[in-house]
Amino acid sequence: MPVGHHPEHTVKAYRDERPSITRLILEARWAHFRLTDALEYDPDSDAVPALRRFNLLHAGALVDVLALRTRDPDLYEAARDHGALLREVDGLALGDHPHNGLDHLRAQYARLHQDTHGDSCLAPQATDDSLPPKRPFLRPGPRLVRQMLDTYAWANLGLTSRFPAVDVASEQRRHLMTRGLLLDWAATAAPADSAAAVAAATAGHALRALDRRPALNDLRARAYLLDAFRDFDDQHEDEDSHPHDCAGRCDGTGEVLTVLTWEHHGDDNYTAVHQEPILCIGAPTAHAPDCATCGGHGFTYTPGYRELCLDGRIGDGEPIAATVASQGA
Repeated sequence: MPVGHHPEHTVKAYRDERPSITRLILEARWAHFRLTDALEYDPDSDAVPALRRFNLLHAGALVDVLALRTRDPDLYEAARDHGALLREVDGLALGDHPHNGLDHLRAQYARLHQDTHGDSCLAPQATDDSLPPKRPFLRPGPRLVRQMLDTYAWANLGLTSRFPAVDVASEQRRHLMTRGLLLDWAATAAPADSAAAVAAATAGHALRALDRRPALNDLRARAYLLDAFRDFDDQHEDEDSHPHDCAGRCDGTGEVLTVLTWEHHGDDNYTAVHQEPILCIGAPTAHAPDCATCGGHGFTYTPGYRELCLDGRIGDGEPIAATVASQGA
C-alpha cells in the first residue's frame, strides 16, 4: 500500500518526508534522552536551550502524527501546545491564531529533514465521517507518550554510575509496554501501515520474553501489550472519574496540561519551555501559604529557571489545613 495513504501524509510536511511511526519514536526518545541527561548532569550548560528546542520539535512531531492518525483530541491539543512552545522558543509571537503553533511545528520539521521552505498546508483529501478509533487504554494519549519517552531516558541513565537507585529492569519493561501500545494504536488507526503492526508485534514478543512467557502469534503478542499494561496501570477505577464539565478544566480526563518550567530571560521575564499533564484535583487550584516546598510562593527557582510547585496545591476555597504534604518533608 503506498505510504501516501497514511493519514499524516495529507500534511505536506509529512507527505514529502514520509516518516514512519517507528522512526518518529526513535527521534523523539533520543531527543528526550539527550535533554534529560543534560538537565541531570549540567542544567546550566549552554547546550540546554538547543536541546529543549530539539526535544519540543521531535516530541511534537510524534504527537502530531499520532493525532492525525487516531484523531484523538488530547493528542491534537498536545501537538498544538508543543508548536506554541516551539514558537516561543524561536522568538515568535503566537498571536491570536490557534493554528500558528501547529503550522510552525510542521514547517520546522520539514525544514529539519528537507531544507525546504517547510510549507505545512493540507493536501486535498476526502472528508472522513467515520468515528475515530477508540483508545484501547484509559490513560490519556499525551501522558502515554511522555511515559514512553521518560522510561527510555531513565532506563539508559540508570545504566550509568550516577543513578544507582534507578530500577533499570522496571524502566525497560515499562518502555516496552508504552512503546508497543503506541505502535499498536498507530497501526490499528492506519491498517495500511504493516511496518507499524510488525513493530508492535515485535514489542509484544519482547515483553513476553522478558516476562518469561511462552511465544504467541503476532496478534496475540500485540494483545498481550494491553493486558500487561492494564495489570500495571493504576487508572482502572471509574467510580471516581471526573465529570466532563469538571471545574478543574480536565474535561473528564482527570488530568490537565500544565506549564511546569519557565526559562528566565532577566527583568522578571520568563518563557514557558516545558509542560505535561498533571493530576486534576477537581476544582480551580490555589497554593497553600504554608507549603513546605516553596514557602507559599507557588514556584521554586533554580539558576535560569522557574518551576511550578505541585506539593502545595489545594482546591480554591478549601481550608488551609488541606495543604498537601511536601514530598520532601
